[in-house]
Amino acid sequence: MSRLPMQWIDNNGKNRIPDEVFTPLYGVRLTGGLFGQVFHRNVEFLKKISIDAALYWFRRRAGKNAPGQPYRGHFEDNIKGQTAGLLLMGAGNALRWEDDAAMRKIVDTIVGEIKSCSMPDGYLMAVPQEEFGTLEYPHYVRIWLTYGLWAAALAGNEDALPMLRRWQDWFNSCDDLPIIRYLTLSFQGVVCSPFVFNTPIGKKEDIDTTVQYYEEDWRLGQFIMREQNAIGVRKQPGYEPHPHGTELEALEGYLDLYRATGKHYYLRAVLEAYEMYRRDWQHVGGGIVLCEYQDSYPGCNWLAPNRAYNELCCSSFWILLNQRLHRLFPEEEKYVAEMEKSLFNVAIANQQDETGIRYHAWIEGHKQQGGLVHCCCGVGTRLFGMLPEFLYSVAPEALYVDMYAASEFVWHRSEGDVKVTMETDMPYDCAVRLTVETETPQAFALKLRIPGWVDGDVTVDVDGETYAGAPGGYLAVARTWQGCSSVVFRLPFAWRQTLYTGAEQKRNLRAEPPVSYQRYALEYGPLLMAVTACQPTEFEPDGGPVTLNIDPADYIASLRPAQEPLRFEIEGCAPHRLVPYFEIDKEPFSCYPLFPERR
Repeated sequence: MSRLPMQWIDNNGKNRIPDEVFTPLYGVRLTGGLFGQVFHRNVEFLKKISIDAALYWFRRRAGKNAPGQPYRGHFEDNIKGQTAGLLLMGAGNALRWEDDAAMRKIVDTIVGEIKSCSMPDGYLMAVPQEEFGTLEYPHYVRIWLTYGLWAAALAGNEDALPMLRRWQDWFNSCDDLPIIRYLTLSFQGVVCSPFVFNTPIGKKEDIDTTVQYYEEDWRLGQFIMREQNAIGVRKQPGYEPHPHGTELEALEGYLDLYRATGKHYYLRAVLEAYEMYRRDWQHVGGGIVLCEYQDSYPGCNWLAPNRAYNELCCSSFWILLNQRLHRLFPEEEKYVAEMEKSLFNVAIANQQDETGIRYHAWIEGHKQQGGLVHCCCGVGTRLFGMLPEFLYSVAPEALYVDMYAASEFVWHRSEGDVKVTMETDMPYDCAVRLTVETETPQAFALKLRIPGWVDGDVTVDVDGETYAGAPGGYLAVARTWQGCSSVVFRLPFAWRQTLYTGAEQKRNLRAEPPVSYQRYALEYGPLLMAVTACQPTEFEPDGGPVTLNIDPADYIASLRPAQEPLRFEIEGCAPHRLVPYFEIDKEPFSCYPLFPERR
């Protein structure tokens, strides 16, 4: 098994718009801390999924013996073959950073069996060709298998890329192309072929097919014109208004079309839609409010667990859209800040140990029970396998440190390797120490992200020399690095308090006089915080929001650090405590506690 020869993919030669930085394909190792725990829990999670169940429909379609039974429910009853894509995305990405015999078996078994079940013309999906142009097969299902085969190739499987290219060639000329844009959630399909284009096997036909059969110029026009309901209403066949935050994945694809063609209307549409999502459809902590088959409106910000919101799929696509924007505009810290916020407060918060992955990141009442094989399991396991690549990015003359987690990164350069060791216990401790080692003198800029959430300017010590960095940007330390250098600093967390302005306001009409409430959320650094120890309220006898009988203006001042890191007592409000939302498991909680309005 051999990896691709390059440490990152530079597609600037075939794209009209160049990336400014690149994402490592390998060379990063997590050495502990929260990210390391999440990564290894994900490996254990993948071991619980049946390979035979994942391959069942591929074997049936090929007329082969199919032992066992497929997973039941929407995931494999209506979108057959998705579990195979899930396993390849998770295991293949995990193998980029660490070898593991069980993950290797998953990848090689699934790729080998799909290859043996594929058609002579390159078709390789789990349903017969005559069913391909139905439901979500041309886009959602195809996307997962595409991502999975690419991950398998990065892990060293030599069959995956030729299979992917032959399959993409089949798709570029298939009979169903004229109708695919009218199928279920078809907007997601914009991302798939441009993704293939940006691999070493990509062809111009991959872009041309997408533009002709997937592009929705009317939709892009809505975004560019900033139409008030553009995000939440789609005028298309089927259920109206059929909104879904997974249209963020289409924005990934349109950004790739911008890079490929240089046509600025793609970028304008993406950036306008991006700002509308941030302004009207994003919860405190980063979650996306909009979900399918639920009528919503800008600013509704649902809270109750009976609502569909903060779906992990949506946040996954938000993270990857921001990663693309970071590669184009690396000096704008806000894109990595969005990635980090969504990772902590949605993705990691939705990992239920190694036993399951949650669908929604509800921020009021209780968390959802995790599952083994649903759509959010697929995007979740992919994200967790990709975690190391989010820490660093590289340019010819610069190394960017984007997120802070215990890790090692060996950067391969023509002048020789550069090894960066990051020692930190983020987010439990704000201290960071980087060790930069070079065998020969090398000139490059080390660019340190100074997050917008830090409490004041940051002083950085580099071998006794002092630098200062302001929140919300990158601090460049440009020098000739030689031998072993030490970079030491702290990133103290600042508090941010947010007033809830959404649909679920509270009043107690039984009180005399009636009582109205305000709701406030707290963020600490990149972390959404939650108040635990909920008690039943008089007007919600089955349990409801926490009520804190203090002035909200005194909320932050009332916090007292507990013995455990990142946990706080709330003075005058025992037994309630403030804890990181991502640590919540089964206990009741509220991220937006109630504060009685004082007369």
